[in-house]
Amino acid sequence: MSIVRHQPAKILSGAVEANGMVYVAGTGANKRPASVKAQTEEILGKIDALLAQAGSHKSKIVSAQIWLADIRTRDEMNQAWLAWVDPDNLPARACVEAKLAAADMLVEIAVIAAK
Repeated sequence: MSIVRHQPAKILSGAVEANGMVYVAGTGANKRPASVKAQTEEILGKIDALLAQAGSHKSKIVSAQIWLADIRTRDEMNQAWLAWVDPDNLPARACVEAKLAAADMLVEIAVIAAK
């Protein structure tokens, strides 16, 4: 089995390809502070780039996990999500409230996609 790691860093890889799947690490926004919608839009752009680098696409996402610092901002996050996600290929998805790594980090998203 071949494993390819994309954008390796000190503690993780941005994405890992294995067995015909692409695992994208939990991804946060660089531009902070910003609104939940703005952070989500930035994150989704980063996910697009990682999937493309691994030879995949958002239409091939099978699972998504979304963590929000405040679950009451779910509707705002969903505005960006719905504008981005492929409506004909919706993934399984979880969206939960969690304490994130920094006070100005409002959302983090991880996805798994087929190649």
